[in-house]
Amino acid sequence: MSTTEFDWAEELHQTVVKSLTTSFGLDFLLLNDQQGGDVNTIHNARQGIYATEAERQRYEQRGDYDSHHYHRHESYIATNREGKRQHEAGTLTDTYTGKQFAPEDVKNLDHIIAAHEIHHDAGRILAGQDGADLANDASNLTFTNESLNKSKKAKTMADFVTVLQKQHQATTQEIAALRSKPALSEQEQKHLSKLENKAAADFERMKDADRQAREKYESTVNEAYYGSSKFAKNVAGAALNNGLRMGTRQMLGLVLAEIWFEFRERIPAMIDTHRHAFNAGNLLSDMGDALRAVWARIQAKFHVFLTTFKDGAIGGVLSSVTTTLLNIVFTTQRSIVRLIREMWNSLVQAFKVMVFNPEGLPPGQLAKAVSKLLAAGLAVVAGVIVNEALTKMFLFPFGPELAAFCSALATGLLTLVMNYFLEHSSMMKKVWAFLDAFKDKSQKALEYYQRVNAELDRYLLELSALEFAINTAELAEFSRHLAAVNGEVERGLLLQAEVERRKIELPFEAGSTASVRDWLNTL
Repeated sequence: MSTTEFDWAEELHQTVVKSLTTSFGLDFLLLNDQQGGDVNTIHNARQGIYATEAERQRYEQRGDYDSHHYHRHESYIATNREGKRQHEAGTLTDTYTGKQFAPEDVKNLDHIIAAHEIHHDAGRILAGQDGADLANDASNLTFTNESLNKSKKAKTMADFVTVLQKQHQATTQEIAALRSKPALSEQEQKHLSKLENKAAADFERMKDADRQAREKYESTVNEAYYGSSKFAKNVAGAALNNGLRMGTRQMLGLVLAEIWFEFRERIPAMIDTHRHAFNAGNLLSDMGDALRAVWARIQAKFHVFLTTFKDGAIGGVLSSVTTTLLNIVFTTQRSIVRLIREMWNSLVQAFKVMVFNPEGLPPGQLAKAVSKLLAAGLAVVAGVIVNEALTKMFLFPFGPELAAFCSALATGLLTLVMNYFLEHSSMMKKVWAFLDAFKDKSQKALEYYQRVNAELDRYLLELSALEFAINTAELAEFSRHLAAVNGEVERGLLLQAEVERRKIELPFEAGSTASVRDWLNTL
């Protein structure tokens, strides 16, 4: 393919300008990407990352932990009463050791997930759940001996098991030393009992109890928050807001790009005109013409701007929802939020072309069009990554602006290279040709007649360029006779006679249907 058929400079100029006026030029005005996205999630709240200041303030104003409030809950009292009855009946089991309580053993009712931890859990506060109710749910209450309960305190089960494992050797040695004594004081006997209770801890039972309690706790908190109207409204509001901003960015960027393209075409001519004979009035007139041309260009592409806004808005909505879903599981960084948004913008366009195929493209050309859109999306993603890296490096004045330009240039070059490869490489041409082989008969027939029509148009253009050496009176008379003829046969005879009289050379034999068909088959 010759360079005249693929203007690298012009393609690069248009791509860079469009990138500058959308992805890298208007983000700071219309979009404010932040770590964790625009919707609060339980995972992010527990990391201290909030989308809104109101939720952050609500967590900070949660109040101090009140042990009395948690241990005087009606469920805690009722469970303790039931445990006392089972203990007296000799049927109560220590969950953390697996042993049955003896009548003389001292039992304690333990919060498997510490009440202190639940009180300060940012996820619970975000979900608007009462800490005492969650802490005293039946799934989080269990009986163990007093030694383990008081040793555990407000630790998580994982931390408590780690502590016991580290102390296990020292505990067993101390137990052996006490048992070796011929007689123990009352205080030593109590200490030995405490050590034996700690040594009897079954770590797997403790971990299993913690796992079950946390599964129920997390399920309750997640259902309360993610199933609430509060979360639904936040997701819908953020998605709508992001969609409107994204659509506006894409449309406004395209408008600015078209304005620049029009001025770029006219400014050199204006400079050349007024370089040697400057006249303020003429210059103002030319500027007015340029502005009118810009307005006409915008009006002519108004439907394109609306389509761009719609596609951008859909991409913005989907990127916002995607970002929120991801932040339920892990926290997205600011750059990832931006990458998701830019990628969805290209995916929406590619999906629209692939599903609706508005231009009725055959399989190969459809695959090529979709590939170009996806390639453009990848180029923008690469440009965003470059922009993030350069912004951290260019800390001098006008550094962000220079980073934006370099990123747009990188995006433009990458888009250009990938488009050229998809359009002109021999390998991709074979791929598109292979896919085009699957088009149906109607598509093949349509393409055939399109080629015929193009060839006829070319032939008519050649005819229009000929000098017929006919005066206007003769032309008017011929036109009158042609309009007066009613049938196609008579019209054909009249045209044949005029062709023969004018000695016009045709690529087929006039009046012969077979000759015309043979000529069409050669096109």
